[in-house]
Amino acid sequence: MSALFADVAVPLPLFQTFTYSVPDSLGDELHPGCRVLVPFGTRHLVGLVTQVHRESREGTVKPILETLDRKPILSPSLLKLGLWVASYYLAPPGVSLRVMLPPGLLAKKVALDEEHPVQKFWPTKRHLAVVEMTSSEARLTARQKEVVELLSQRTLPVAVQPFLREVGCSSSVLQNLVSKGSIRMEEVESYRSPWAHSETSPEVQKHDLNPDQRRIFEKIDQHLSKNRFHSMLIHGVTGSGKTEIYLNAIASTLARGKSALVLVPEIGLTPQISRYFRAWFGEEVAMLHSALSRGERFDQWRRIREGQARVVVGTRSAVFAPLADLGIIIVDEEHDSSYKQEELPRYHARDVALKRGELEQTVVILGSATPQLETFYNSLHGGVPEYEVLNSRILERPLPTVHVVDMRVEFQKRGKAVVLSQQLQESIAERLDRKEQVLILLNRRGYASALLCRSCGSTEICENCSLSLTYHHDSKRLLCHYCGYLRSVPKRCRACGNEYMHFLGHGTQKVQEILETLFPNAAIARLDRDTVQRKGSLQRILGAFGSGQTDILIGTQMIAKGHDFPRVTLVGVLTAEQALRMADFRASERTFQLLTQVAGRAGRGEIPGEVIIQTYYPDHYSLKHARSQNYRLFFEEEIRFRRNFRYPPFTALANLLVQGRPQTKTRQAAEQVADLLLRQRTRLSAQRRMRVLGPAQAPLEKLKGDYRFQILIKSTNRKELHDVLEAAMEELSQKRVMVRKPSIDIDPMNLL
Repeated sequence: MSALFADVAVPLPLFQTFTYSVPDSLGDELHPGCRVLVPFGTRHLVGLVTQVHRESREGTVKPILETLDRKPILSPSLLKLGLWVASYYLAPPGVSLRVMLPPGLLAKKVALDEEHPVQKFWPTKRHLAVVEMTSSEARLTARQKEVVELLSQRTLPVAVQPFLREVGCSSSVLQNLVSKGSIRMEEVESYRSPWAHSETSPEVQKHDLNPDQRRIFEKIDQHLSKNRFHSMLIHGVTGSGKTEIYLNAIASTLARGKSALVLVPEIGLTPQISRYFRAWFGEEVAMLHSALSRGERFDQWRRIREGQARVVVGTRSAVFAPLADLGIIIVDEEHDSSYKQEELPRYHARDVALKRGELEQTVVILGSATPQLETFYNSLHGGVPEYEVLNSRILERPLPTVHVVDMRVEFQKRGKAVVLSQQLQESIAERLDRKEQVLILLNRRGYASALLCRSCGSTEICENCSLSLTYHHDSKRLLCHYCGYLRSVPKRCRACGNEYMHFLGHGTQKVQEILETLFPNAAIARLDRDTVQRKGSLQRILGAFGSGQTDILIGTQMIAKGHDFPRVTLVGVLTAEQALRMADFRASERTFQLLTQVAGRAGRGEIPGEVIIQTYYPDHYSLKHARSQNYRLFFEEEIRFRRNFRYPPFTALANLLVQGRPQTKTRQAAEQVADLLLRQRTRLSAQRRMRVLGPAQAPLEKLKGDYRFQILIKSTNRKELHDVLEAAMEELSQKRVMVRKPSIDIDPMNLL
């Protein structure tokens, strides 16, 4: 019989798999999707088997050292999905497969331990527990009898440390009971629960579906019964009851013996959404997101893999949850850019969800009040996904009234630039008098956006990035939000030496300070990346606001998405045009989406809502249509721009980023990459359906010390785009014209 070989993907940025020989002792245990311990150069690492075969290889082939799994940790369909991610997004296979697993399961470097060769790659937690009570004729002291009685009242196993703390006795009492044969103790596995600091909300109630909701649910139910891939876009205004449709669809899925996956864009939404789902489905719900500890994430992943949880709620990476018999995938707020990963592999969770649905023949539901332009266009013109609409809020509640305040006029009236308009201040005061709640959105954290010298006009710039430093009042420091560089506030200008330093602009910290001055009796909180760094702080802030303990909540875009606060009757938006200043073709779409979404937080209860948008660009079409909350009118205007300038959905797009230092050498490398692309375009794109633009300096021209140059590729043929990129990168590897490979972003959501 010929020798057996395995192709192994290693967790390194290498665009290939590696072939190893399979020792006879491992032949029956090895399957695609299993982890293996392999030698790699001078080290050992954990890789994943992608294929087992009997094809011979030239040269010396190293043997696999050990198999770490008795059964594959990735199912055949998930393994296929991971390799598709690597192929479509032009990412290393080992890196693509690594993001599908909890941290630590694919190790880049392994120190061999003869005593525990496998345990460290399966990061369970263990604790000492009383596991058995036996009758014994040994004489016991009064204290020992009391402890035995307390233990007999509990369900085994009983964790030792919590028990000792609760009853107030020392460990020696238990040790004596062991020596007398009354109890047996051993180490058992601990389950690390993400629910430890959260409770199911008693306010969550099941509602009867209205006619529109029922119509859409019944269509979904019909598709569930067919056991075939089908995709649907539910375009529902904010507050239209999409979540109720999701819940009913999942209940129908579980009744058929299948499992369900729900994706949400932000970690901030996960606790609230998970409360709804736990109220419906109890312990069958698992949660996956990056805010969990490594242990919690591993234990949740294992519950899912072992079939203990059939409903998974999570953020982007939860799309790879190891659910068996998957029946439905729901992508809530499908338009959200948080679904796009900015590091390798640069996948989009919505598109991966659609691919997984195709591979596993499941129903995929996309939901949004502001669908991504490409999704809506494809639904209208190709019928995929199927289009369904919810035009009104539940219980016929009205959409909020939206007012736009022209801050140019406000400046003329008051003779100075102000943060809060008179109309917004008065409206906040009215809500506070009526014991209602207010949301204030400003998508800029910190206190001041820049420190300006009024003498020479220079600003304090990050040493590593081409960006102004933001002043943070809490720490009294200047901070770069991209690389974390910190600097004390200078008393004099570093450029001219004068002392006329002035804080320019405003962030969430400054707005909080202004509101606390204007409304000293109000309970005011802030929600941004600075306030949620500690574990549990996000749930605490949202919980206090949801329960009415907080009157005004100020926040960045974290507060705009999906939250349901019935007491909120006023939403204020500051500097609404901020995103329009960015050099990105999606800027108008993002602005419209953000304004429409945050407006949807108002008036979700019995009292109608109001939205006040402050802006210096009141005539821009994204703001005008956000004011009327008319997605169709915005779509018609935006799609003309996309068609004229050949942006998606009319072309496939790829963004190549060449980074390095010094600047001159990096520019030369970018020019070489562009030349390779043009040469391959001539060879592989005969009809010239492709444009190569650049290289040009990226909008963020320097980041974390590296200079950055962009090459943008547009093609009307997606296959040709991939062919050209693959050929150019292969030629680049062979010629070795640069030390660092350019990063490739397929279907980019961000061109900065």
